[in-house]
Amino acid sequence: MPPATKQAVDYLKRTTATKVEKSIPIQVPKLHSYIKPTSIQQTSTSTMLNPLVSFLTMDFPYATETVCIFMAIQGSMSVRNGPNKNGQMHWFHSFLRSTLTAYAGASFTNIFMGKPTAMFANDVFFGSCIIGYGIVNWLPKDIGYHFFNTSVGTLLHTVFSQVFRVGGVCGFSDAAMVMFKDSPSIYYPTPIFGPILFPTLLGNIGGFVWNGFDDYLSKGMPWLFQQGLSCSTFYHFYAHDVEGCIGIKLRSLIKPVATQIMLLLGADEKEREDDKLFAKFAVGFFMIFMAIVRMPVVWGPKFSPFTSGINAVMKVVGGGKKKKSDIKPPGSVKKSKKKNQ
Repeated sequence: MPPATKQAVDYLKRTTATKVEKSIPIQVPKLHSYIKPTSIQQTSTSTMLNPLVSFLTMDFPYATETVCIFMAIQGSMSVRNGPNKNGQMHWFHSFLRSTLTAYAGASFTNIFMGKPTAMFANDVFFGSCIIGYGIVNWLPKDIGYHFFNTSVGTLLHTVFSQVFRVGGVCGFSDAAMVMFKDSPSIYYPTPIFGPILFPTLLGNIGGFVWNGFDDYLSKGMPWLFQQGLSCSTFYHFYAHDVEGCIGIKLRSLIKPVATQIMLLLGADEKEREDDKLFAKFAVGFFMIFMAIVRMPVVWGPKFSPFTSGINAVMKVVGGGKKKKSDIKPPGSVKKSKKKNQ
């Protein structure tokens, strides 16, 4: 082989080997990029409590499908134990009523924002209605209906459907904030009412649909209004109000405690500083706790911490209802005596 040709071959071998050697280390970091060192360093207590955060914030596999099915089951149980308790309702009537009982808010609320209804935009919603209705009404020997009438079954669909509502409150508040963030009023740097009223309306559409405007509000503020206004207000100011005095003050009061709570729950440094994550966790904890204590076997659906607190204050300041006195004035006693004479 001529010397020039031999030198050319040797050069090609060296350059090829160099390229191969350089290409090997490039793949190594990609294998380790999926490993989170913080998960190895977590204590056993954090590992036990982490599922609570994941559950309340819907951060678990098939979360949307699971909570949607339980929401549909709750709607079907409400119709089966109410308007259709005698089983006389036609199946199609019963199915649509169950669907709207569970998803009235998802069906109509987006229309107010000029968006398509979630029932058309997401197949999971309507598909869940079919599955949930079938579980309650079509299983052999009514096993689904009888199970979800037990205490365990009622607790299951109550908790999981409430997780669905937690996602609705936070998600609709986020959506309203995205839509209105560039057009706040001249009086406050952050839009106030839109991100609060939009998720509140979501939870109350069903009450207006089935009871009518006057009947739904005739006995005062319904619980779903109390829950929606309180939770969406806290979530909005804590998670969205970066520049306003309300949000800044709220976080200054709560964040030191919030950071410690998230630390105990196994959050890493980034998660501990995530205001939106803590706000969603706090809203979820409150809503699910209230759903459990308002079950008939606990304190009942008439319980409300807000109305109870207001009534207690009114009693202290003497603003409660005055009892009617049975004592008649002296003049009326004398007149009755003269009549008897």
